[in-house]
Amino acid sequence: MYNTVAIIQARMGSKRLPGKVMKKLSEFSIIEWLILRILQSKKINKIILATSILKKDDALTKVAKKYKINIFRGSEKDVLGRFFEAAKKVKAKNIIRICADCPFIDPKELDKLIRIFYFKKYDYVCNMENKLNSKYADGFGAEMLSFKTLKKLNTLTKKNIDREHVTIYIWKNLKKFKIFSIPAPKALAYPNLKFFINTKKDFTRIKKLIEKNKINIFTSAKKIVKFQNKN
Repeated sequence: MYNTVAIIQARMGSKRLPGKVMKKLSEFSIIEWLILRILQSKKINKIILATSILKKDDALTKVAKKYKINIFRGSEKDVLGRFFEAAKKVKAKNIIRICADCPFIDPKELDKLIRIFYFKKYDYVCNMENKLNSKYADGFGAEMLSFKTLKKLNTLTKKNIDREHVTIYIWKNLKKFKIFSIPAPKALAYPNLKFFINTKKDFTRIKKLIEKNKINIFTSAKKIVKFQNKN
C-alpha cells in the first residue's frame, strides 16, 4: 500500500508573472488544471495546497476548498519550512513535490514516479525535467522524497536561496543522498521542450497550444508533446 502525499507549492506573488496560477487556460485556471490532473493519479493518497499566509493567497485556498483538497499556510519566503510543516501536519511518510506552474502534469508520470520510488528505495527520485541527462521534457512529472529526507533538508539547509527552492540542497550535495533521475520514455524524450509557465510569453504559448489542439485535462503528456512537435 502506497503512503504518498502530493504537496502543491503555490503562491500568487510570482515576480515574473504575478498571479499566474489563477490565469485561465481554456475553462480552468492554471492551478485547477494542476489539481484536476493530479486527482487522476491512482497512487496518491492525499493532496495538500501549501501556500503562504498572505492575504493575496486567499484566492488559492478558495480553489483548494472547491476541489476538497487539504490546505496548509506558512511562510512565503521559507518555502522549505512551509513544505516541511505541511508534510508534518498530515504525518506524511513520503512526499511528491509539485510546483504550481505546470498545468500539464501527467497522472501516469506521477504514478510511475511513485512505483519507482518505492521499488528502488531511494532518498529522492525525479522525472520532472532533464536531470542527470534523463532527457525528459519539462513539466509532466515531479520529484519525490521521504519525510526522513525532507526533515534532513530542513535541518541542514540554512541559506535563504536554498530554502526558497526546497530541494536544491540535494543537487548541491549529491554525495549525501541516494538519488535517481528516471530516464524519459521515447515519447517524452525531448529535453528542449518546456511546458511550465514562468513568463507572459510562456503563458501565451501554452494557451495557443491548448486552443489549437483542443487539449483538455485528460490529454496525455505523450499527445501534448506530439502536438507541440507538430506545431
